[in-house]
Amino acid sequence: MSTPTLEKVVQDAKRLPLEDQQLLAELIRPPKTIEQLAAEQGIKPFDFAEARRAAVGIWPEDESLDDFTLWLRESRKDRAPEREID
Repeated sequence: MSTPTLEKVVQDAKRLPLEDQQLLAELIRPPKTIEQLAAEQGIKPFDFAEARRAAVGIWPEDESLDDFTLWLRESRKDRAPEREID
């Protein structure tokens, strides 16, 4: 069995009903890029400076990362233990 030429494939595709031609066109359309998907969804690049400004005041500046870690561990003790995934 020989490999069909592009010309033969196009000829065969033209013989398909219009609805099938449209479906075929959808299948061969290249996928959208991440940038295109993000633009469609209104997602912008992450702004570290903005996130830093928004985080001001969430945790007291005079407390250390160790204090935060201790607080986080203590707050998690009230939750049900996580189940192991087999």
